[in-house]
Amino acid sequence: MLSFIHAFSQERNLSGKVYDENNEPMPGASVIIKGTTQGTVTNIDGEFRIVLSSDQTTIVVSYIGYKSKEIEVGTQSQIDVRLELDQETLDEVIVVGYGTQEKSDLTGVVTSVDSKNFNAGAITSPDNLIAGKVAGVQITPSSGEPGGQVSVRIRGGTSITASNEPLFVIDGVPIDNSAHNPGGFSRGRNPLNFLNPDDIENITVLKDASAAAIYGARGANGVIIINTKKGDGSGKITYNGYVSMANLATDHDMLSADAFRNVVTAKQPNKLNLLGNNNTDWYDQILQTGIGHNHYLSFSGGGKNSNFRFSLGHQDIEGIVQKSRTQRTSLSTNFSKSFFDDRLNINANIKAAYTKDKFDANPIGAALAFDPTQKIFDSENNALGGYFEYPISILAPDNPVSLNDQTQDVGDNIRNIGNIQLEYKLPYIEGLSAKANLGYDMTFGERKRFKPNTLRNQATSDSGEVKIENYKRINPLFNFYFNYKRDLPSINSNLDVTAGYEYQDFKSDYPSYRAYGLSTNAFGFYSAFSARNSEAFNTNEENRLISFFGRVNYSLHDKYLLTFTLRRDGSSRFGENNRWGLFPSVAIGWRLIEEDFMSFLQPTFSDLKLRFAYGVTGSQEIGNYLYLSTYEAGQSTAAIQQGNQFINTLRPNGYDANIKWEETNSLNIGLDFALLDGKLGGSLEYYQKNTKDLLFEVGVASGSNLSNRVVTNIGEMQNSGVELALDAFVIDQKDLSWNLGFNASYNKNEIKALDQSNEPDFEGYLAGGIAGGTGNNVQILRVGESVNTFYVYEHIVDPATGNPVSDNVDFNGDGIIDQADMYRDTNGDGGVNSEDRRPYKNANPDVILGLTSSLTYKDFDLNLTLRSNIGNYVYNNIASDNGYYNKLANGEGYINNIHESVLESGYQSAQFFSDYYVENASFLRMDNITLGYRVRQLSNIDLRVYATMQNLFVLTNYTGMDPEVGYTNRNSDAIGGLGIDDKPYPKARTILFGVNLSF
Repeated sequence: MLSFIHAFSQERNLSGKVYDENNEPMPGASVIIKGTTQGTVTNIDGEFRIVLSSDQTTIVVSYIGYKSKEIEVGTQSQIDVRLELDQETLDEVIVVGYGTQEKSDLTGVVTSVDSKNFNAGAITSPDNLIAGKVAGVQITPSSGEPGGQVSVRIRGGTSITASNEPLFVIDGVPIDNSAHNPGGFSRGRNPLNFLNPDDIENITVLKDASAAAIYGARGANGVIIINTKKGDGSGKITYNGYVSMANLATDHDMLSADAFRNVVTAKQPNKLNLLGNNNTDWYDQILQTGIGHNHYLSFSGGGKNSNFRFSLGHQDIEGIVQKSRTQRTSLSTNFSKSFFDDRLNINANIKAAYTKDKFDANPIGAALAFDPTQKIFDSENNALGGYFEYPISILAPDNPVSLNDQTQDVGDNIRNIGNIQLEYKLPYIEGLSAKANLGYDMTFGERKRFKPNTLRNQATSDSGEVKIENYKRINPLFNFYFNYKRDLPSINSNLDVTAGYEYQDFKSDYPSYRAYGLSTNAFGFYSAFSARNSEAFNTNEENRLISFFGRVNYSLHDKYLLTFTLRRDGSSRFGENNRWGLFPSVAIGWRLIEEDFMSFLQPTFSDLKLRFAYGVTGSQEIGNYLYLSTYEAGQSTAAIQQGNQFINTLRPNGYDANIKWEETNSLNIGLDFALLDGKLGGSLEYYQKNTKDLLFEVGVASGSNLSNRVVTNIGEMQNSGVELALDAFVIDQKDLSWNLGFNASYNKNEIKALDQSNEPDFEGYLAGGIAGGTGNNVQILRVGESVNTFYVYEHIVDPATGNPVSDNVDFNGDGIIDQADMYRDTNGDGGVNSEDRRPYKNANPDVILGLTSSLTYKDFDLNLTLRSNIGNYVYNNIASDNGYYNKLANGEGYINNIHESVLESGYQSAQFFSDYYVENASFLRMDNITLGYRVRQLSNIDLRVYATMQNLFVLTNYTGMDPEVGYTNRNSDAIGGLGIDDKPYPKARTILFGVNLSF
């Protein structure tokens, strides 16, 4: 008894905390007393408590993927432990199409970004989380509006008429990511806005055909797989929240009121009587400080055989243009449970969100053009809402404040994505499992706009308007597949085989209603009952995709890797003769570092793997029924009068009964490497993508079809390039760590064939519509050129001034002032006309760069992302449409403001096709920078406070407001229009203050 009491008296408590390489607490780390089986695991905050006897002085701390650490604790009662990544044993498991693979076994080009490395800020859609993070991925916002649409290009666009957007797969559900942009409205919001960024665990990008071919007909533009967070049984509660403020990042270049008066006095003195007595910055009048806030609460828990996670979020972001706003309330649930000794596993996901958007009335153009000497309000002008307006009898711009104040434009959207996944491990065949996935993607929404009859643009036409469009999309999904994994030790091999079937329907319904000629505005959106005229339309579409797919992964001696994929797709978007397409791929990998003859590199390199892949993917994103003869209702303005009645017409659409898939053949050669004990790693890639049977709208002979233009398979395109990705642990110490990620990509896009014309002087197809004039285009689609290539005159530069030659000077001294004084005769025919326009630069960047830095010092962290485009050009349409002196005299009874570029160019008339307006828009942008501090003094609570700035600065020689210009409203996102600066919604500089709290 005395011995027992003595032994007990020698026991002591040891407590401590375990951290990872980023000084983050590590829950679930194992703490064992050396030489015994006694031990414990760390709690959610990385803390542990263990009892040691007098002769026990060493503990072993371990965690999967980290180097175990033996620690001599002596007589200490408190200790902190920091574990280091074990690059030799750590093998990241990455979700790929219909399964997972260890990173070391990948033969395709796959990049995964986890939540710790996402971009920070007031982000509304998940695509912006990885901007600048992945080599070869260009993410370009169409504007600066909150929740605005974004274009994503993976290794360049592969199509002209079809969509160039990648396929998005969310928790195993391929979704329809096409935006809804009702006719007559401004552009809608990003369809991914429904997904709360706080719910996302990681985002994986499949870039080459080997990785994407498992998705067949939808993999030509790459695949982005989004995996949301799952329950881990920890009983953890998390709150994330922030408040934000946004203001204009860069001001416009229109003349101020005083400068405008000086120019009118000098150039149009006969119009001085039209000037007002005010100094009004109309652009500033439609702006505001955009206030935002975000709140997110999640709870995860579970038991022995089950886990669950539930989250609720609310985001409210105002734009910097008045009346623009986006709000989202999101809900996410995940539940998983295993039965029969883990033989049957069930996983269920539901993600739902209600988004409410307010849209401005597109006042940017009016704010730029309106006379800055005029007043805003006119109390005597009750007929037009009490705003100053020019008489409705003249063709003058609208008061931008009136336009924005009086227009109501809102959208409501409910989107719900869910699925249930079942996996059953068959009992009689080791390694064989059957997996079923039943899912859905449903969207219900409404877009409505009210224009009162007190708006100037309604006073002479519709006399007030109510326009409403509802939309409904229902996309059910079912896939079933077998997976067989088996180690074959007798031949030192591993085998992983997948084979399955998939079915997905896409149904949409778009009923719309328009009422105009309102006799009252009193009821806003409900004033339609007072309308003199109304019209209704309904669009109903459906298409189906049925697929069979298979994949084999084989590994020999853990150093020779083979992947073969085959998918057969059938799409109802094509006729019976071309309904089915076959999409194969093959890839091999060779772990050079495992070879004996490479042993001299092993002290330096821990990984060296060579990869080769070739495959075929397809595109069916062309719209429905293009192979059928269809009809659509004509507009009411095209009605036929019979007696006293007007009857709407039906007009036929052109079609091609033999339309078929676009196919992209893709080659990739890659090298993965890691050296210096894993402190530096990365990959180098070369790729070439050739798209054939390119879908393009071409002219057809009169009378040969139901339209003079038809979408058909004519053309070829090539994208080729090089990518480099690096990740480095620059400093890896207990209190100080610094990680750098860098990526660079070069891509060359070239049209190889277009139309059936082989004529050497065939001009090509004009694209890239601009503001100014009627039907003007400044881009061209031509063989040998890139998509989004500009098509302009070569403007002669005066060597004495360095400025372009003015249009009112006889520069060549022939006694005539004409285009030959300004533009070069490029074809040598002795004159200057439209045939002297030539392809000049393009909007696609030659090189895309991204740099991510993560620095941690004790409890402080500093994270930033820099992005750069090199070699991209922008057409400054704001300058070309407003930068000439005759703009002052374009109308009677009013004067337009003009762009300050005219002070340099001296243009008297518009020069829309001058290369003067095509500017090098290469840039370096500080996308976001975050400073955080972790408060560790709170027991059982993990608290981090931080501040973030987005769009802190942009370094560029571009003279416009922003060098990163997306697709304009007037252009499709597939047919030119990139890089045309046509009065976009301005980008903001945002600062936010936030908190992360978990317990």
